[in-house]
Amino acid sequence: MSTIVIEDLPEPAARVLRRRAQAAGLSAAAYLRVALAELANTRIPLDDVVAFLHAELPNPAVAEIDSDATALIHDLPEDAARTFTRRAGAAGVPLSTYLRQELTTLGRRTTIDDVILEFREAQDHDPNLLVDMDAVIAAARYARAE
Repeated sequence: MSTIVIEDLPEPAARVLRRRAQAAGLSAAAYLRVALAELANTRIPLDDVVAFLHAELPNPAVAEIDSDATALIHDLPEDAARTFTRRAGAAGVPLSTYLRQELTTLGRRTTIDDVILEFREAQDHDPNLLVDMDAVIAAARYARAE
């Protein structure tokens, strides 16, 4: 599932998602399943459109489930797959396109933990690199106004 998807994502987002998977002790595929399941259970503005369409139309649009989408949703819980199919239908895009957009967005929304992981990765690649992690954390929090 995820190897194809991650490789189809923009490299910066893919790197972040791989790093998160490694930090969680999960394979990339397992991490993406968990992340997508959480994302499906997180209410977003598009859910209001989905609710409206299902309340007002006898047969609201659902997304086209292409072969890439089948591979993506295969291991997701049924309710998560249904949520994504409805959201993609409301957005008017194929399911695989919608999921790739969501994963790209997820990889671009970095956290302070992502910053720390990236600096630790740099230190692992170059042990001579001396980084004051407390200063990095403080700077990241300052930059994010946290």
